[in-house]
Amino acid sequence: MAEPLVSIHMITYNQAPYIGQAIEGVLRQKVDFGVELVIGEDCSTDGTREIVLGYQAKYPDSIRVVTSDNNVGARKNSYRVMKACRGKYVAFCEGDDYWHHPGKLQKQVDYMESHSECGLIYSSYDVYHANSQKLIRNFIKYRKWEMPKKAAISDIIGNENGISYGILTCTIMVRRALYEQVIESDWYLHQSGHFLMGDIQVWAEISTLGDVGFIPESLATHNIMDESASRTKDRKRQLRFSASCAELTLYLGNKYNFPLSMRTKLESDWHDSLLRLAFYTRDRKLAGEVRRESKALTTREWLLYYGAKNAVLHYPLRAAAFGLRLVGRDRDRWM
Repeated sequence: MAEPLVSIHMITYNQAPYIGQAIEGVLRQKVDFGVELVIGEDCSTDGTREIVLGYQAKYPDSIRVVTSDNNVGARKNSYRVMKACRGKYVAFCEGDDYWHHPGKLQKQVDYMESHSECGLIYSSYDVYHANSQKLIRNFIKYRKWEMPKKAAISDIIGNENGISYGILTCTIMVRRALYEQVIESDWYLHQSGHFLMGDIQVWAEISTLGDVGFIPESLATHNIMDESASRTKDRKRQLRFSASCAELTLYLGNKYNFPLSMRTKLESDWHDSLLRLAFYTRDRKLAGEVRRESKALTTREWLLYYGAKNAVLHYPLRAAAFGLRLVGRDRDRWM
C-alpha cells in the first residue's frame, strides 16, 4: 500500500447495522491523492468483525483492519488506530456515522494545503434519528448556530456542559503531527480513561496549536441512536456522563488558565452535576465530598445534598424532583 496523504481513523464495536454504510462513505470519496482507511475492530460479537474483514479482503490496497484477540475498549482502540495511521492528515468517522458527500476529503485537503496555519478543519453535518427516521439537514444551519471564524479552546468546550455540538467527530480532519503530539502530551487527559469523553479534549488542545477552519456545507451524517457512548436512556449513566463532561471542562479551564470568573463557574457546574448524581444514586460519600470542596451551595444544591445524605428526605424530594428542578432531564439537543 503506497503511503497515503490522508488516513481515515475509524473505530467500531458492535455496529454491524451501520459499519458498511460508514465504509462505503469512505470508498465513494472522489480524490486526487492517496487515501487509506484504518479500522480498529474491537472484538465485536454481532458480526461487525466479519463485515470489516470482508471489506479488507475486497479492497486490500486501501483498507487495513487493526484488531486483537481481546476487547481493549474505545480509548485503547482509538490509540492503536492513531499509531497505525500514516497520512499527513487524519480524518475521522466512527463506525455508526458516515460521509454522505463524495467530496468531503477533497474539500478539506484543499483547505488544509492552502492554509498551513490550520490544524483542524470541520464542517456542518446532517443528523439522522434512527428510531423515528427523521433527517435534519445541515444541522448547524438548522440550529442557527454562528460558528466562530477563529475558534479558541473556550469556544470548543464552552457550550452544552463541555460538549461541543458544533464540532462533530465525523466531520473533522487534523494534521497527524499535531494529533499525535496532543495525545502523547497528557496521559491523564487522553489515555487514562478517567474522562468519559474521548474526543472533545483532543480538538480543544489542537485548537491551541493551530487555527480551526470551518466549511459551512454539510459533508457527513451523524446517526442518533437511543444508546451510544454519549447518549443513553439510563438516568444514572446520563448523570455520570454529565459530571464527567463538567470535570473535563474544568480540567481544561485550569490547564489553560481561563479567567478566574470562568473557572469558578466551571467548578460550580462540576459540583452541581456531582450533587445531582449523588442525590439520584443516594451516594452519601460523594455528597459529603462535594460539600467539603464547595465554597457555597445554592438552595437547590442544599436540597440535593440533604436528599443524598438522608433517606427520610430523599424520597419526598425525589417525588418532587421534577417540580423543584433537582435532577430534571435535559432537553434533547439533537432535535
